[in-house]
Amino acid sequence: MKELHCPACGTPCVRVSSRSGFIEKVLNRLHIFQFRCQLCTTRFQARRPGNRQTSQEFDRREYRRLRTNLVASLILDPPAVDGLVSDISMGGCTLQATTSLPRGTFVKVLLHAPGGQPDIKIDAAMICSIQPLSIGVKFLEFQPEDKQRMGQLVLELLAYQNTAPRVSA
Repeated sequence: MKELHCPACGTPCVRVSSRSGFIEKVLNRLHIFQFRCQLCTTRFQARRPGNRQTSQEFDRREYRRLRTNLVASLILDPPAVDGLVSDISMGGCTLQATTSLPRGTFVKVLLHAPGGQPDIKIDAAMICSIQPLSIGVKFLEFQPEDKQRMGQLVLELLAYQNTAPRVSA
């Protein structure tokens, strides 16, 4: 079967996206599934014979998390919380930090990019989950140039981790 590519950026780094509305259930019966580009975040539909669960192991996340070790800062009004990012995607990250913030707290995130590259700033993010030693952060808003740099970082992590960035059916 022909490899699926994002219609916006052309990359094969796409992932089945999960929604549970009536219309999507009807489309799924017709083998039309929702996909999300892992680099440019475009959401699109495509016809793929077979079952969605056979195409990808079930996961609620829109984006595949990639293992990494980046330093990041969560910026609140004056104080900042520093930590180590253990996994990341275009949609969020897990930050290893000893400080706990309440769930639902809105923050800015500054990712200190490796190799002397410019830092990546996420203008709006939300604390989604709290574990004893980690914080789950959902990215909400990027400036276009920061979103592009984040996509490049994700692409480099995909290449480094030698993952097959395609959807099989």
